[in-house]
Amino acid sequence: MKKLTPLVILLCFFLSTQAQTPAIEKLNKQIENNLSNPDSTKIYLFRLLKHAAELHDTVIGKTYSTLGIQYNKLAVPDSAEFYMKKALDYTEKYPLPHAKMYLNLAINYRFGSRYQESLEALDNAMQFYKKAENKEGEGLVYGEMGSNYNYMMNSEKALEYLKKAIAILTEVNNQRELYIVKQKLANLYYNNGDYAFAKDLYEEVLPNFAKNKGLNYYYTLLSYADCLIQLEENYKGAEEALKEVESGLREMNNKEYMWLSVSNLAKVYDATGRTQEAQEAFQKAYDGSLQLNSTRFMEISVHYLDFLNNHKQYTKALSVIDQVKNNTKTSRLKMNAENEIDFLKQTVSTYSQKGMVENSLQSFERMDFLKDSLNTAINKAKSLELQEAYQNGLQREKNLVLTKNNELLVENNNKKDNILLLSILIFILILAIGLVLFLSNKNKLKLQQELVTSLETSQKVLEEKNTLEHELSLERERTLVNKEKELIEVTMEMSDLQNRIMELIAHRENPESSEALATKLKDLLSNNNYWKYFKGKFVEVHPVFASQLSEMFPSLSDSDVAYCCMLKLQLSTKEIASLMGISSDQVESKTATLRRKIGMGDDILGFEKLIDHLE
Repeated sequence: MKKLTPLVILLCFFLSTQAQTPAIEKLNKQIENNLSNPDSTKIYLFRLLKHAAELHDTVIGKTYSTLGIQYNKLAVPDSAEFYMKKALDYTEKYPLPHAKMYLNLAINYRFGSRYQESLEALDNAMQFYKKAENKEGEGLVYGEMGSNYNYMMNSEKALEYLKKAIAILTEVNNQRELYIVKQKLANLYYNNGDYAFAKDLYEEVLPNFAKNKGLNYYYTLLSYADCLIQLEENYKGAEEALKEVESGLREMNNKEYMWLSVSNLAKVYDATGRTQEAQEAFQKAYDGSLQLNSTRFMEISVHYLDFLNNHKQYTKALSVIDQVKNNTKTSRLKMNAENEIDFLKQTVSTYSQKGMVENSLQSFERMDFLKDSLNTAINKAKSLELQEAYQNGLQREKNLVLTKNNELLVENNNKKDNILLLSILIFILILAIGLVLFLSNKNKLKLQQELVTSLETSQKVLEEKNTLEHELSLERERTLVNKEKELIEVTMEMSDLQNRIMELIAHRENPESSEALATKLKDLLSNNNYWKYFKGKFVEVHPVFASQLSEMFPSLSDSDVAYCCMLKLQLSTKEIASLMGISSDQVESKTATLRRKIGMGDDILGFEKLIDHLE
C-alpha cells in the first residue's frame, strides 16, 4: 500500500493539471518566470489562490508554502510561518508533499534562530518521508539537521548528520542535492575557522550553482568571499564576488543578505586602505539591517564597531553601542550567544578608551557569563576539564599565597596592627560596594515600577479605544440597516407608482383617443424605469457588492449587475418586473439565464447563497 502512495499523488497531480484553465496556466507561467522577484511572485500566488476551487489540495498546499518562502526572502518570518503552516492543512493526507511542507517550515524557523522548533519540524518531515519509504527525502532532512547543528555551534552532530546526508544522496544519485549538502559541509568548516578547506569546497560547488543564479549561488558566493578575506590572499577576488552578490540580491529584493554583503565589502575596503569607502559601506549596511529588523543586524554591528575602534572613532562607536542596545530588546534582532560575546568585546574596548570603567566591567561580566553558558552548551565534558584545571591552578595560587603569608607572619610578627587596619579597610570597602549595589537595585526597582504604571496606562487607553471602535461599528451597522429599509421603501413606492400608472392606462375611459398618450407614458416608464436613482441609493447601502460581482464574473453586463442588486434586496418578481419595465415571466427567464451565465446552471440554492454572502 505504501508503494502505491506516490502513484496516487502523481495521478491526482496529473488530473489537476489537466483540468487547469488557461487563466491558471498563465498564472503558473508568471510565477515560474518571476521567482527571482518575491514581490511580483506574491501577487501572482494570491491570484492563483482565487482559483482554489479548481485546484487539487496538494497544489493549494504547495502554493501557500511557496508564498511563505517569498515572505522569508523578504525577511518577514511571521508571515512566512503563517502561510507555511496553512500549507500543512492541505497536504495532511499526502505524506510526500506533507513532508516537504514541514521541511520548508523548518528552514524558516532556522532563519529566525528558532533552532529547537526547526528540529521538531524536521523530525515530523522525517516521519512522513519514512512512511512514504522515500530515501531521498531522508537525505534532505539529514542535510537540514546538519545545518541546524552547525548554526547551534555543535560541530560534532553537524558533521554526523551531513555525512549521513551525503551517503544517502550519493546512493540515490541526486547530484543537485549532493552539491547543496557539500555546501553545508563547507559552511561547517567555515564556522569552525577552517577557511582554506571551506574555500576549496565552495570552489567545487560554485560552478554548479552558477548555472542557475538563485539564492543558493549568492549565499555560497558570499561565504566564499569571506573565506578569501579571512585568508588575506585575494582581496580583489573577494571584492568582485561581493559586488556580484550585492547586485544579485538587490535585484531579487533579498535585503537581509544584501546588507551583509555590503558589510563584508566594507571589510575589503578597510583591508586595502580605502578607509572612507569602508566607513560609508559599513554605515549603509548598519542602517539598512536596522531598518529591516534583520537577524544579521548584530553581526553587522560587531563588524562596524570593530572598524570604529580600530580607527579610534570611540565617540561614534559609543553612539552605535547605545543604538544597538536600544534596538536589540526584541528577539528578532538577537542571534546567538557568540554574536553577543563579539559585541561585548567591542563594547569593552570602547568603554575602556572612553574611561567608562563601570560600563566596561558590566560588559566584561556579561561576556564571562555568556562564555561559560556557551562552553557548557557546546561540550560539558570540556567545561568540566577547564573547571578542574582552573580549580587546580587556583589551589596552587592559594598555596603559594599561604606559604608567602606564613613567611611574612614569621618575619613580621610586629606588623599585626597593620594587618588589622587592612582588614578594617577591606570591611569598609565591602560595605561601600554593598551600599552601591543597594542603591543600584533601588533605582532599578523604581524604573520597573514606572514601567508597570506606564503599561497600565497604555492598557486603559487601548481598552477605551476598543470600546469606542465597537460603538462606532454598531452605529455603522444601524445606519446601514436604516438605509436599506429606506431604499426598499423608496423602491416599493416607485414600483407602486409605476403599477398605478399602468393600471390607469389599462382602464382609461376612451382608449382610442388617448392611445398616443398611453404609448408615450409606457415608453417613458420603460426607458427610465428609475434604475439610475435606484443604483445611486443602492451603492450607499452596499458599496462594494456590484464591484465584487463584476470582478468575480467579468462577463456580466451592467444590466445583469443591476438585476443582481435587486435580488440582493430580496425584491419580489413582480417588484423587479415593475422596476425594470418587463413582465414577470421575463424576470424568471432572466434569472435562469443569469445562473447559466455565471456557471451555476440549475443550482438555485447556490445562486441565492452567492448573492446573499457578497457584501
